[in-house]
Amino acid sequence: MHEPPRKKSALKYVPWVAIIAFLFIFVGVIVWATGANTALSNTNDALTTLSVEADGYVQTIHSVAVGASVVCCLMAALMVLMSGGRTCLERAVDQRGKAVCGSWLWLATEAVLCAVWWLILFWLVFVIFGSCLWYGATYTVRGVLQVSINTAVAYGNSTVLPPSPFPSLPPSPPLNITNSTVLKLSPPPRSPPPPFVCASSCLNLALFNFLVQKDICVCSVALMSQALYKTNKAYDALGSVVAGAFLMWCGASFLLMSSVADFAKTKRERELLLRAQRAAVDAAAGQLALGTAPGYAPGYGGDTLPLIKTQQMQQAALQQQQMQQMQMAQMMAQAQAAHMRPPGQVSTGASQQNMGHQV
Repeated sequence: MHEPPRKKSALKYVPWVAIIAFLFIFVGVIVWATGANTALSNTNDALTTLSVEADGYVQTIHSVAVGASVVCCLMAALMVLMSGGRTCLERAVDQRGKAVCGSWLWLATEAVLCAVWWLILFWLVFVIFGSCLWYGATYTVRGVLQVSINTAVAYGNSTVLPPSPFPSLPPSPPLNITNSTVLKLSPPPRSPPPPFVCASSCLNLALFNFLVQKDICVCSVALMSQALYKTNKAYDALGSVVAGAFLMWCGASFLLMSSVADFAKTKRERELLLRAQRAAVDAAAGQLALGTAPGYAPGYGGDTLPLIKTQQMQQAALQQQQMQQMQMAQMMAQAQAAHMRPPGQVSTGASQQNMGHQV
């Protein structure tokens, strides 16, 4: 004898994988957003101290980071809700033993959300790459500032701009012009601008003029020390940025795998249930045609029994209609036989019937 199937507990229907992945994403978003905000602020302060204008870029990055954090959290919450919908479908299938009517709508929605979430996961790869690149660049700038401060202290720099390397020219003698002569002076030729020169004891940012769009030479130890302080704070915050981005990527990867598995499982489950239902209905219809239809089909009684009753009612109505047609055909045949008899035969038969009654 087969043991009756045990009912699942409520805890087995909880989408634990999706919930844990959402927690990873939520914590990662908080860590990443907090670290990115601190790192952006300190990076902007360090660049401003070094006379580098980057407020527009920093504000753009900050706006994109805030929007990306909100979208990522909302999409992750929606994916978890879809996993909860999958558990509801699974429980309904376990209770009824048949495919649920709204499963096709869940499948269509889950397919679209999985595609969107895959794009978000692809974007997170670039977030990790950008965070690591930012981390490495900050480490490099911190080292350069430290070396520049040590060099400036060794040379005793205290000014912002280095002294001009070009010696001053002596004043030209006065020009004597008499009334009898008129000198036609040609305009002086335009001399090319002097080349940018930065002392070796100063911080030369001309190497990065493709980014800063101007030549900058910083010789003040105080300014370089302030920039180094801001850079160190940004460097400390960037560790959280990289860790948060990695947490988001891990959670998003597990959530995508869980959602794709739910989609594949639901799709296959629906196909098998519909195939089993059709097979049970076809078997019941065949038994009904043979007159041996059972009153209950194991496992699909809720689906086949109404169909069997409907087919039985249709068959009874058809049999009753056929009997009525047979009765009408018999009456029409009797009427035609009566009309086809000759009149004399009919009267003789009637007289003989009357004589029989008299006797």
